[in-house]
Amino acid sequence: MKAPISRLKELFAKYPSEFRCAYFNELKLDRIHCAAGNDVTPSDLSRLSDLGFQEIEIIYNVTVYEYFHNAFPAEYRKGSLRLDFFEIDRMLEELDTINGLSKRKRYFIVIGDIYGVDSKTGSDIIVIRHGEKIDYKKWNSIKRYIDKNQRFFCRPSENGIILFVSFKPENGSTYVEKFWKHTDLITAMVSRRKDMRIDISSDFIPEEDVISVTDPGKLLEEYIRSNARLIIIGESITPSYREALMRVKEYDRFVRMMVVPSIDPTTIDHFLMQVKMMYNSNRWNK
Repeated sequence: MKAPISRLKELFAKYPSEFRCAYFNELKLDRIHCAAGNDVTPSDLSRLSDLGFQEIEIIYNVTVYEYFHNAFPAEYRKGSLRLDFFEIDRMLEELDTINGLSKRKRYFIVIGDIYGVDSKTGSDIIVIRHGEKIDYKKWNSIKRYIDKNQRFFCRPSENGIILFVSFKPENGSTYVEKFWKHTDLITAMVSRRKDMRIDISSDFIPEEDVISVTDPGKLLEEYIRSNARLIIIGESITPSYREALMRVKEYDRFVRMMVVPSIDPTTIDHFLMQVKMMYNSNRWNK
């Protein structure tokens, strides 16, 4: 797993007696000899920085990744899927069919490195790198190098929720009413979500992944840019909403959408549970 030296220094500083990681491959440079499998040390990192290194290859394991996630959650997200070899093969084939029916192209993002063995040298090789995008074509080109007992942590390529509340005065609602509706939704998704202890998904970070759209003309653009997984419509469907949502539907026939006409403190728990169910659904399975 490629790890930035700056991030490793932060982890050693934050967890001085706990964090450990090891070199994946040998480094032999200017009075530095770091054998594969040896522990990385803070002094190594200082010397490597002086030599101009920005990152090094370390051995991935679940414990090491947990430290990265705890310190940098948005940068090193958890996986929301744990799949075996045959499950990922089947699901990627399914996505390949879905991708042929939509302009949005879906794939998986692998968490951690997937290792194989070089048939000539017998040494470990990296078959899939952490953060690599895997679709069915890519998978078919590499799966012969992967142990059939391998399990995969991964997450879908789609991530995030768009809160769509237009500030245009329609259906008798004023700008101020719409502003507070929008604010209430943001609060429910971010602040109240923590209070209720309802995780939308293990790879969803509300402080990072809630996207506000208040202009119907920008909805499709933001849906494409953000690769959001769900659109929440903040009030009853109006003509401008309908037009914006139809444009998204034409782009992606499998878009996930839900309408929330009103919420209050007594219904937030139910609202967040509905969001969780919709966020984790696949419309092509219905």
